[in-house]
Amino acid sequence: MDGQIFVLIIIFGSFLFAGLMHWMKVKGDAMKARNQSLSDDAKAELAELRQRVQVLERIITDKRERLKEEIDAL
Repeated sequence: MDGQIFVLIIIFGSFLFAGLMHWMKVKGDAMKARNQSLSDDAKAELAELRQRVQVLERIITDKRERLKEEIDAL
C-alpha cells in the first residue's frame, strides 16, 4: 500500500511540475512581449526628444548669430 501511494505521489508531482513549467514559460513569454512593447515606446520617445533638442539648438544658435550680426552692424 505504501508503495502505491509513493508511486501516486511521484506521478502527481510530475504533473504538477510540468504544469508549473508551462505556466512559467507562458508568463515569461508575456513579460518578453511587454518589455518589447515598452522598449519600442521608449525608442519612439527618445527619437522625439532628440528632435526637440535639435530644434532648441537651432533656435539658440540662430539667436546668437543674429545678435552677433546686430553687434557687428553697430
